Amino acid sequence: MAGPAHLSGRLPDGDANGLAAIARSLIDDPRRIHVVVALIDTAKITQTCDDGARVATVRIRRVEAISDPADRTRLQTLLRREYERRTGQTVLPFDLEEDVRSAFGDADPPDPDAVP
Repeated sequence: MAGPAHLSGRLPDGDANGLAAIARSLIDDPRRIHVVVALIDTAKITQTCDDGARVATVRIRRVEAISDPADRTRLQTLLRREYERRTGQTVLPFDLEEDVRSAFGDADPPDPDAVP
């Protein structure tokens, strides 16, 4: 029986690291939540001898900060849909809802049936 997943990771080098574009904001406003898209895979798997837990070290292949308002709206819709698919819950928990509002700046979720 597998336990909960544990992850570790690091940022890519060079222009695969799109977070450099928001580095100043990350420093000046560390509590601000940013919207990013990342491509990841597994760099290695480590197993703990005591309990057999396996930890995947995530390799971030590419990460981009999303600033375009139209793209952010699409990503908000995708985030909500994927959360619903993964958990079966149609309503986000309060803390996640607050994070989404903070990140996307929307008082209400976008209409998933709206044509972009």
